Amino acid sequence: MTTPSPKPPRIAAAIAAFRRDEELIRLFTTLASSTVPFDGGVFVADNAASEETAAVCAAAPLPVTWLPRPANNGPGAAWNAAVSAALADNSVTHVLVLDDDVVPPGDTAALLLQAMGDSAAAAAPLLFDEKERLWAFPEPKSPALRRAIRRVHSLSECRTALGPEPHPFCWATGACMLYARRAFETGGFREDFWMLGEDLEFSMRVASTLGGVFTASAAVAHLPPPGMPGNASMRNRLKFLALLQNLSYLAFHSPHGSHMRGYLPGNFKRYILVEDPAPAGLRDAWRTFWHGALRGRPAGHASGVHLRERVQRRMQRDQPE
Repeated sequence: MTTPSPKPPRIAAAIAAFRRDEELIRLFTTLASSTVPFDGGVFVADNAASEETAAVCAAAPLPVTWLPRPANNGPGAAWNAAVSAALADNSVTHVLVLDDDVVPPGDTAALLLQAMGDSAAAAAPLLFDEKERLWAFPEPKSPALRRAIRRVHSLSECRTALGPEPHPFCWATGACMLYARRAFETGGFREDFWMLGEDLEFSMRVASTLGGVFTASAAVAHLPPPGMPGNASMRNRLKFLALLQNLSYLAFHSPHGSHMRGYLPGNFKRYILVEDPAPAGLRDAWRTFWHGALRGRPAGHASGVHLRERVQRRMQRDQPE
């Protein structure tokens, strides 16, 4: 009796979008060139949905399902909506979860599938910026690889240091991540983080229970649009505060995140030096730690909303006439 051959993978793409139509057009072009077809469909969850984004999806060079969402509740809720729509087709075996501002080369899905193999449930590429500097990288499980990856700055240096083989990770930034269907049996993305951190939490949950790997052979450009004039400083500050609160929460309240405690001082220092060294900024940073680490509340909790409102009032008050 012959053993039936395994079914070939059937991949869908799940994209969280918010008012980045030019970037979405660029992403659709790269997905259409994939060496592994997205025959499971491409699903775009459009936060605070716009007719312009609907038109971009309708004109895409591959079939795209537009999923309008009335409000912008963050990427976690959008990814959950897109993933749920993709997995409604029982034949879908993998989902490539994407931000709207990444540019995955055509071989990305194939390389991540190869790295994942049969044992892992998640695979991540390296992420780099417009100058081919590392933008983000997964956290290797190996302490030696952690030290090695922090000594390099460019994509080419990282590939030389790590080689092409897959390496287990503790967590990974989720701008581009391939997940096996079984990964979502652990639950979806947390929707109470508001923004920044829900991807880390989900990836570490999957990696700790089902296994996650990354490979330097897959590298994806992460190219967000330039900050809009006017309130760009406020947006950056609020995003950084959300990140601090969510990292503080993960470090002390996630069963898989205790190793992140060593990274908190550096992130708080960077916020103070880069974003807001004023006394009020120090108080805001302390509040994120208080609510995240000590009270166990992510940035999407009411405490984070109140902090955002306070920072917005203060920055508006400090604007020159």
